[in-house]
Amino acid sequence: RQSGLWDAGVTVERYWNDLVAPTWDIGSTTRTPYAHLMAQHITAPHLSADEVRRRAERFVQFYLQASVIDPVWRSLFVALRTDEGVTILVATDHYAEATDHIARQIAAMEWCVAALQVDETGKVLQQRVAVAGGASQSSRAVLLASSADLGARKTAPLFWQRVQRGAALQPQHILVIDDFGANENLLDPYADPASVQRRQAQTIAAICEAFGASVQTHAFVLDRAVTDAAALLSAYRAQVEAVTARVMGTRL
Repeated sequence: RQSGLWDAGVTVERYWNDLVAPTWDIGSTTRTPYAHLMAQHITAPHLSADEVRRRAERFVQFYLQASVIDPVWRSLFVALRTDEGVTILVATDHYAEATDHIARQIAAMEWCVAALQVDETGKVLQQRVAVAGGASQSSRAVLLASSADLGARKTAPLFWQRVQRGAALQPQHILVIDDFGANENLLDPYADPASVQRRQAQTIAAICEAFGASVQTHAFVLDRAVTDAAALLSAYRAQVEAVTARVMGTRL
């Protein structure tokens, strides 16, 4: 409503069915802006094309502003700061606009960010993301791999092959922390249990193939039966604590 899309005829159901579903393949694997894709699929005869685009851009701004790294994760990032033997990789299936936003979120935890991106020749590069007020360029970096920058999603072997080439890593052990889409809005077919299980199996198989390392998985899935907000928040934070303890135990 704040963005103006509701007045343009975009209901919640239409958002998922008419805007997200038909644009996800392109939006998640190219640098085509999400707002541009949305505007192309909005029919509002009473609005000009420029006004539709502006409203779509406002929506994306609000969407990203609401997408923050919960402070409860900070303790994990702090604990890993001095461990030279650990590399943090944030891997995401996302839209083009998300890369800079995620970089700013990570920079707020006093890390710098190296985004993996494919250039015109197909070479995978590490691009330091400059963030105002962020960590110094000499600081250790969190690697950021977005499907929009790598041209493939996390279920595809190509995604992880490009991560391996760009990161220049050959780890002995990998711990994957992911919900594999299970915590998405229930109106989104992405959260269908069968799809989640298939996505998890494909993702882990692709990681194993690319790195040839032992892979452990922490499926970060919240209980849909918990409807009380306070109880859900408590369960969520308990999972974060469990993940942190598991990571620290793996280090030892």
